[in-house]
Amino acid sequence: MDLQYIFTSLEGRINRSKWWAGAVILGIVSIILGVLIEVIFGRGFFGGLLATLIALALFFPSYAVCAKRFQDRNKPGKMALYGLVPSLVASLLDGWGLTGTPDQLNGLGWICVLVNLGVGLWFLVELGILKGTPGPNQYGGDPLSALS
Repeated sequence: MDLQYIFTSLEGRINRSKWWAGAVILGIVSIILGVLIEVIFGRGFFGGLLATLIALALFFPSYAVCAKRFQDRNKPGKMALYGLVPSLVASLLDGWGLTGTPDQLNGLGWICVLVNLGVGLWFLVELGILKGTPGPNQYGGDPLSALS
């Protein structure tokens, strides 16, 4: 299984290690691009526009990685949307400066922080810690069976 499959396909299952690899890669890309935008363009209109485009561009690869991991847990991949959509909205609000400043969050900013914290904890436990279902399930074969 190659990285392209992990980030572009909604089919099949991936184990915890592949989910961690995908999540770390997406996180690093997001952080690097976010810092570059902040340093070069600041939090003005153009910086907000670029931050929005990056959030939208990384949404599908994030969904693909998380959906396949939910499917490994024998749950519908669409469950990933329950966490990713609110996080996307929070990122968009932040990119447009509607959540306050990094030093002084407003009420909406704190709501976004709490939503992202909740989603992060849920995904950490559900996708990063708990084992997938052993053997084949309705979404495909056991991704660990090929490793044995």
